[in-house]
Amino acid sequence: MTEEHKRKISIANKGKPRPWLRGKPSGNKGKHHKHTPQAIEKIRIAKLGKPRPYFMGSGNPNWKGGLSFKPYSIDWTYTLKKSIRERDHYICQLCFKDGFPVHHIDYNKGNCNPDNLITLCHRCNSIVNFNREKWSIFFKNKYLNQLLK
Repeated sequence: MTEEHKRKISIANKGKPRPWLRGKPSGNKGKHHKHTPQAIEKIRIAKLGKPRPYFMGSGNPNWKGGLSFKPYSIDWTYTLKKSIRERDHYICQLCFKDGFPVHHIDYNKGNCNPDNLITLCHRCNSIVNFNREKWSIFFKNKYLNQLLK
C-alpha cells in the first residue's frame, strides 16, 4: 500500500471501535478498565467447581462412540465430491448460499451413493451434525418429495 492509501484508511477508521484491542483504550477515548481485587476474587469463586466449557472425547454429551475417527470409503474421492458440488451448483441445499462441504444424508461414511450426498455451506454442515436423526429424516423427505414431482 502506498503511504497515501494508508493515510486515507487511517482517517476513515478514526473513532471506530477496535475489537482486537479489548480492554485497551482506543485513542483518547475511555480508560483502561481493571477489576478490583474483590471483583477478581468473586469471579474466581464463581468459577470454582464448574466444569470446563468443552468436554473432550467420551466426556462430551455429543460423543457418538468415536464415529469421527472411522475412515471414509475408498469411493470418497475428490472427483465424487466435485461432481456432487457441480450437481448442486455449489449452492447449500439448506440455506441456498454458497456451499462447499459435501454431506452424507444418512451420516454413514461408507455410503457414497450420490443420492445420499448433498452440498452444504460450512455453517449448515455444522448445524446438521447435531440431532442427526431429525436431519436425516428431513433430507430424506426433501429428496423423496423432489423425486415424486
